[in-house]
Amino acid sequence: MRDYLVYCTYCSSYTLLHSYDKDSGSFLGEYSLLHNNYTRNDVVLNKFLLCHLGHTVRTIPSQTEDYREIICNASHFLEDDIDKYVEESQERLRYSERDRKSEREIGQVQLYLIEHLLTHELQMLTQARAATPAEGQVLLGKELGIKQSLDVLRRVRSDKQFA
Repeated sequence: MRDYLVYCTYCSSYTLLHSYDKDSGSFLGEYSLLHNNYTRNDVVLNKFLLCHLGHTVRTIPSQTEDYREIICNASHFLEDDIDKYVEESQERLRYSERDRKSEREIGQVQLYLIEHLLTHELQMLTQARAATPAEGQVLLGKELGIKQSLDVLRRVRSDKQFA
């Protein structure tokens, strides 16, 4: 897998894109030794491009002589801030995971509420008495529908895929 960097020929400055992640559809971004992780976003690249508007910017693939020469001789753009950007990226991931988890927990509570309401409705239907045979058939149909709804709800709640 190839790594890439973006190089400004005017300022002799570069930023590392590293390799392309097909799953996220973006480059891994700058790497932090402190956090042993990539930024996994394009914040540094965007700042690089904005700072070098109007300059000649080249994309250089790894395993080339230009790549080695640039890494050795050119200045690394925002080199001192990379750890901060990786930390911010990790914090965003933690927040999004926490949001996803709380959404899931809210969904579980909603399922319990629905189950409680359906159970209560089923109890009300079983206690109701029909005045005519036709009304009895309607009540029986409602009761069977609610029982089937409760069964589906309990299967969804017990399925590990949705837990």
